[in-house]
Amino acid sequence: MENYNMCNEPITEVAVDINDIKDTGNEKDKNGKCVFLVAGRMIYRKGLDFLFDALMRVPQKTKYQVRVVGDGPELEHLRRRCEENSNLSEHVCCIGAIPYMQMEEEYARANVFIMPSIRETTGTVLLEAMSKGIPVITINKFGGAILFDENTGWLYDGYTKEEYIENLKKAILECIINPDEVIRRGMNARKKAENYTWQKKNEKYQKIYEDLLKK
Repeated sequence: MENYNMCNEPITEVAVDINDIKDTGNEKDKNGKCVFLVAGRMIYRKGLDFLFDALMRVPQKTKYQVRVVGDGPELEHLRRRCEENSNLSEHVCCIGAIPYMQMEEEYARANVFIMPSIRETTGTVLLEAMSKGIPVITINKFGGAILFDENTGWLYDGYTKEEYIENLKKAILECIINPDEVIRRGMNARKKAENYTWQKKNEKYQKIYEDLLKK
C-alpha cells in the first residue's frame, strides 16, 4: 500500500497529476444541502450496507444527499434497500457506472467524499477527492488513516459493528451541521494533495536512489 523514504514520509503506490489539483468550491450546491459522494466497486467489503445503516439513523428532515457511483454485484441490493426505506429513498441516489468525464462532474458537485470500506488499501479515489479539495470520511485504518486526519477529513473508529455505524453517522452529521469546517478541511486536503503527485513521487524515489549511490 505504501512504503517510506529516508525521512519516514509515506510514499503511496498511487498518486495524482499535479494538473488535476484544483479548487471546485465555486461549483458546490448553494442551497445549503451537503452532498456526499461514494464511488467504487459495489461489493460487500466496500461497506455500503454499513453506510446505509448509518444513514437510516440520520433524521429524515436533514438536508443532504448521498450520490453512490459505481457498479457491481451489490448494486441491485443497495437499490432495493433505498426503495424499501423512505429515509434512504429521499436522500440516496444509486447512479451506477458512469464515464470518467461525468465522474469529474460528480467530484465538482460533492462537498464530502465517503469511503466506508471495511477493508481497503489507499484507493485512487481518496487521492482524487483530496486533489479536488474534498474532505473524506473513512475508517481509521488502512490507507485512509495514512492520508487523512482531523484537518483534512473525518476518521471514525469502533470495537463493534454498532460502534462503527454510530460513529460513521456522527461524522456525517458533523459535516451537515458544520459546512465551514467541511470547507476548511477540504482546503487543507487540496493543499496536502500536492505531496502526493506523480511529480513528487518521482522526486522522492530519485532522492532515494541518489542517497543509495552515495554510500
